[in-house]
Amino acid sequence: MDKSQILIFSAVLAVVAIRLYQKFLKKDKAKSGTEPKPSSGTSFPSSSKDEDYEPYLKK
Repeated sequence: MDKSQILIFSAVLAVVAIRLYQKFLKKDKAKSGTEPKPSSGTSFPSSSKDEDYEPYLKK
């Protein structure tokens, strides 16, 4: 193969790879958009119900 043919082949291969990447990236965005979103609440509440409780307090 001539040097120019290798360059053309490499360029075509790069363009095809980029297009496939964009296609799968677009598919993943569409798939993640249909999933239900988790609640916006935090895992740990800011104030507990029993604020006087100290688990390591020896009584």
